[in-house]
Amino acid sequence: MIIKYNINIIILIKYFILIMIILIFSSCTINNKHNKYYYFDGFNYSIKWKKFISYNKDILDIISNDKYVIIAKYNGLIQVIDINYGRKIWSKNFFYYIHHRLLNNLKLIKIFLINNNIYLFTNKAEIYAINVNYGMLIWHTTTVMPITSKLLLVNHLLIIYSNNILQAINENNGATKWITSFYSNTVSLHNIITPVAFFGIVVVFSSNGIISAVSLDQGNIIWQKYITICKKKLVTMISNQIEPIIINNTIYSIDVNNHLIALNLYSGKILWFVKTYIISNLLYYNNYIYCIDNQYNLLSINIFNGDVIWLQKKINLYNITIFLMYKNYLIISNSYEFIYIFNVSKNSLVYYIKIKNFNINKIFLSKKNNFLILFNNRIMNIVINFKY
Repeated sequence: MIIKYNINIIILIKYFILIMIILIFSSCTINNKHNKYYYFDGFNYSIKWKKFISYNKDILDIISNDKYVIIAKYNGLIQVIDINYGRKIWSKNFFYYIHHRLLNNLKLIKIFLINNNIYLFTNKAEIYAINVNYGMLIWHTTTVMPITSKLLLVNHLLIIYSNNILQAINENNGATKWITSFYSNTVSLHNIITPVAFFGIVVVFSSNGIISAVSLDQGNIIWQKYITICKKKLVTMISNQIEPIIINNTIYSIDVNNHLIALNLYSGKILWFVKTYIISNLLYYNNYIYCIDNQYNLLSINIFNGDVIWLQKKINLYNITIFLMYKNYLIISNSYEFIYIFNVSKNSLVYYIKIKNFNINKIFLSKKNNFLILFNNRIMNIVINFKY
């Protein structure tokens, strides 16, 4: 009887383990069916699919385009997921593929998805160009120094800025077209300044307060100057935290004091500046720049004269995790479960979505009205339909 009892216990344990495996597997699988739509004034949304991921310190970044979600780990492992159904398309470790072994001191530091190519950058100043559809390596080369900015692609040239060195690389074969060095009396290893381009000119904002305009064709410096607010005092103007934008012939950026400043593209002349402490990215719509100040107000600033048109205090803008523009709607989320939908043309909050019991890590637009939300080890695809 004792033996039979023990056998029954073992069978129960086996069934329990089997049930747990099924539950875990089902939680990690993808729900391909749309949930019912939730209707609100001005828009409706539905959850397309959810997927469990291992969102931990091993993951460098998660990016997407209108077809794929790309998960990149520091060790060089890339996983590509279908955006429509959440199925894994391919997975590969390109460090091992190139070097035929895993190197402990080799790490992935940045990943970008431009057109149909994934660009991987390592701490050893290496670049891997990969076709996103098939996971095929297109080319592999090195740069002068490891990248410290976002990647800029213009006129089939990859523009890379790294510690006062600007390098242009052919996107088709990885060949270097030109290299330009900027004089600097300071060294900033944490520099993440982003170059911007407009009509054949690349504008670089240096960490020592120098702005340089460089010819895209030859890499020669067109003009270079310090930015000053008054004649007697030299001010280091450009912040390396917020990406500048170019509209027509004007550069809009944030200085190290987090003030918005407008500069002429061709001369570097200061047109105006706003003494408001900005903490968010700059978004443009219909001749206004939208941003958030340190008092967590939503600001609308006229691009022609810097006038602050209105302030919005009706929504919780504390601990913002995403701030993006989709047509005339601002999509704003914070780390406290909320996603706000704000109509900038009507200056009104349309509605908000609450992701219950989850802290939002990241949210971004994947294609048209499809939004990917990262929260607590999960990716959720939400389809939002707006009325215009």
